[in-house]
Amino acid sequence: MSHSLRNAARTVLLLLTLLALPTAAMASAPGSDHTGADHAAGAHAAGDHAASPAQVKEALRHFSLFNMLVPHDTEVALKSKVKGTAFEKTFIDKEDFVESVHLTHVFWAGGAFLLVLGLAFGARSALQSDADAGVLPARSFGPLLLFEVIVGAVYGLMKDMMGAEEARRYFPIVGSLGIYIFIMNIFALLPFGTPATDNLNTNIGMGLTVFVATHYAGIRANGIKHHIGHLMGPVLALAPLIFVLEVVGHLVRPVSLSLRLMGNMTGDHNVLFEFLYFKIPLLPLPVMFLGLLVCVVQTVVFVMLSSVYIAQAIGDGEHAEAH
Repeated sequence: MSHSLRNAARTVLLLLTLLALPTAAMASAPGSDHTGADHAAGAHAAGDHAASPAQVKEALRHFSLFNMLVPHDTEVALKSKVKGTAFEKTFIDKEDFVESVHLTHVFWAGGAFLLVLGLAFGARSALQSDADAGVLPARSFGPLLLFEVIVGAVYGLMKDMMGAEEARRYFPIVGSLGIYIFIMNIFALLPFGTPATDNLNTNIGMGLTVFVATHYAGIRANGIKHHIGHLMGPVLALAPLIFVLEVVGHLVRPVSLSLRLMGNMTGDHNVLFEFLYFKIPLLPLPVMFLGLLVCVVQTVVFVMLSSVYIAQAIGDGEHAEAH
């Protein structure tokens, strides 16, 4: 069997193991209901009544490793630091800021960042320790093989849209976002894990990064005069109307990227939770396979649309739209 087939088999085996872990964890840990119930009770400590089954289930839906590591009182104290600041007055329009805002996505986004950083250092170490690394395919599954697959796929996609030179220039942004989003999505399949991408705060930051990169690429390639002129269209009489429409369209792009990713990952996570809640071994596995597919597809969609936006701004719009 060739090295590529062995690596593919090991990758599939690893993914199957990761998919089986949540089922085993949920099925063999009946006390997790009580943990979630205790968290729900702590969240409603102001009242003397016990949490209803619906409240317990809702608490379990958002329960993750973050709640096991960070006590509820500590989370409340952290959120109280923000209470009364400009952040609360500007972005939060709710009566109880402390109870309505959650920090789970911050925890998982930070965990994904550390994991990506660790994988990057692992891949760099593999490149430096083997003279053939980077030239021949990796002989075993590891950080280097993971990066070779992702980097090759993303770079090939970008090169077809904007050419090799521009693809190399903007690959660090788009490729890093792709790897980061994929890791955050995959966390939804881990025991007591949750995807940070099901929160708009996480996604809007990445969407704005693509927005800034798009207009930087357009201005760098065509100059600010031609870049703004492109937003006005070819007909001078319709320039004011076209300009407004183009500006609105460009402003909607990061929102569209963010909402699409958030909606799909929220739906996928909720469906998976409903199957896990039955605590029947192996029952959630088909949904987990679909969840893995959703994680990959949503990463590809984000990367592809980001590449299209940058390619259009550079001036190769027709080629990008064709792809």
